[in-house]
Amino acid sequence: MFSPKGMVPCVGLSIGIERIFSILENRAKALGSGAVRTIATKILVSSGQKNLLEERMKVCNMLWNAGIPTEMMYKRDPKMLNQFQYCEHEQVPYLVIVGEDERSNGGVKIRNAVSRDEVFVKYENLVEEVNKIL
Repeated sequence: MFSPKGMVPCVGLSIGIERIFSILENRAKALGSGAVRTIATKILVSSGQKNLLEERMKVCNMLWNAGIPTEMMYKRDPKMLNQFQYCEHEQVPYLVIVGEDERSNGGVKIRNAVSRDEVFVKYENLVEEVNKIL
């Protein structure tokens, strides 16, 4: 095709990337370090109510400015169940929940994704409290 003589000289190499990752995951489980996390996110900023996108973005910005690996669902009004499932699937340890009640009290709730314990925190103390739990 590329050579007028019909012969194409080549050299190749094949690596089974999937197999390598499978071995690494099994080794991590055997050593007791648990499942291998694929993302660095420690906090998912979430809300179960509508029209809180800007508020979630403000909270994300506060945490990002403090150097805390934070993420949020990019839908305008995501369902709370989908956010919980995302945390479970990606092994994100904590949620910061923004809601109308919390906003009217000047803060947010921090929720442990595994134990489901929640604590209310004022906005001015949010970064300090998140750093304590991480």
